[in-house]
Amino acid sequence: MKVELAADIAEWVEAEVAAGSFPTPEDAVRQAVTEYLINGLRAKLDAAVEEGGSHTSADVRRLVREQLEKRNEPAGAH
Repeated sequence: MKVELAADIAEWVEAEVAAGSFPTPEDAVRQAVTEYLINGLRAKLDAAVEEGGSHTSADVRRLVREQLEKRNEPAGAH
């Protein structure tokens, strides 16, 4: 998959690779996307806690498993 980044994002990626933070641009983008997905999951869990509902550890494991399965689905499978 090829993705065209906005100029400011591309500059950030290039600067991070040049600084040695990531070995390749792909690694920098992969890390950014992973963090985005993790933050989304955290937001869902935080919202569930704020609702005051009762969520078991099994509920949390199920939600995490569903999110990971979605992430691992082939492109276009949604």
